[in-house]
Amino acid sequence: MNAEKATDYLARVNWKTLVEWLTAEAILNRPADPVQFCRDLLGEKIAEHTGTNFRPDLITDWLRNCYTEATALVDEHGVIQGKKLETAQKSLPEQITELRRKIDGMQKLLDASSTIATLDPLQATENIVAETCRILSCDRATIFTVDRVTQELVLTVAEGAKNIRVPIGQGIAGTVAATGETINIVDAYSDSRFNSNADKTSGYRTTTILCMPIKSLDGTIVGVLQAINKKEGTFSTTDEEVMSMLATQAGIAIQNATLFRHAESARDKFRSLLDIIRAMQGEMGVNSLIFTITQRTIRVVDADRCTLYLVDNVHRGLFAMQGEVNIRISMDQGIAGMVASTGQTMNIPDAYENANFNQAIDKKTGYRTKAILCMPIKSDDKVIGVLQLINKLSGSGVFTLEDEDVMQIFLSIAGPILAESNLYEQIQGKSKGRGVEGVGGDVESMPARNGDYSTGAAAKKSLPGFSEQDEEDD
Repeated sequence: MNAEKATDYLARVNWKTLVEWLTAEAILNRPADPVQFCRDLLGEKIAEHTGTNFRPDLITDWLRNCYTEATALVDEHGVIQGKKLETAQKSLPEQITELRRKIDGMQKLLDASSTIATLDPLQATENIVAETCRILSCDRATIFTVDRVTQELVLTVAEGAKNIRVPIGQGIAGTVAATGETINIVDAYSDSRFNSNADKTSGYRTTTILCMPIKSLDGTIVGVLQAINKKEGTFSTTDEEVMSMLATQAGIAIQNATLFRHAESARDKFRSLLDIIRAMQGEMGVNSLIFTITQRTIRVVDADRCTLYLVDNVHRGLFAMQGEVNIRISMDQGIAGMVASTGQTMNIPDAYENANFNQAIDKKTGYRTKAILCMPIKSDDKVIGVLQLINKLSGSGVFTLEDEDVMQIFLSIAGPILAESNLYEQIQGKSKGRGVEGVGGDVESMPARNGDYSTGAAAKKSLPGFSEQDEEDD
């Protein structure tokens, strides 16, 4: 039997028309991956004619229909919108390869589960990042946690980056946090949501990104897990499945670690509070007691500064000790004055947004007051003083309801003790003295007394919080 000539074979199977059809479809749709596009296109035709013999004339119909469809796909601007194709079914060898990848990924996940399970918050996130890089074979991984107070994503752990906050709704990670969707990007620079500033600063080049929400057990988004730069190719659907399981474990680990951290924090606060209460029940003088309160209270709520004022009902003022000078300010001004007058707690996230706060001293000293928790000290429902805490150092930087509850318990014990002190009784009977140099408003001085005032110079060094009285002046 004579072999068929190549030209005869190509003519018989209508090969020229087949190539022309594939070329026309590619030109019309401009696919990012033309090989995958041709495969999906041919897979679609094979599925349509499964079980029938090959007919070369059908290819001519495909070409004719291609041009007809092109006319229908033209939008109002004259641009042809490409049609969407279903991914072609994979061959058996490809399916086996994909299955092997999944099994390998599951094994790696099992190996990682024991590593991820830890109650230490930092260690848990570090382990998740390391396992994400290993299992997904990517260059970098990042975990962002959600800060509900500021509505931002906070970078908890990242390989090659630190100290980053991303507004929820902005960027790749911010979009994932806002929508809860998974984002798989083949080319980061072709995605308008990608912010390339970090790359420009570091010289790193981000190409592929796989980003997924981390959810708590109740479905609340508590963070975002992001993998960057697959070492070979792009992130696949199998990678998405594996990351989904990693994100689930991350959610559980982060939630457990957070609960553990809160429990430790509550224990430490209780111990610090107990120490203060024990000191209050001791035989120390009231001035040493005030010193102890202002120094130890900051540890209870993790504040930067603390000032304790006693109410002067005779002159409607507030009294505080600062070294060898005793300070008075008017109850008719400032945040402390407002709390003393109303008997209501003021928890201020940003002092500069409160009309009662005077910014002049911050500008003078260079200190930046942000969060303020100012609470009344009462005895028999009568306000006898004010405790003012400034700048929360941990968490979101804002004093919490838990901080208020803890301090309320403490102040309910401190109030009656301070009300019975000789110092409080003396304050109620004092007349006005000469003004304190450099302090404005209704601020007056009283000379230091015997006893604990003799250590006033040391106390002045140890009590930076007392300088906050100036911030209550106009």
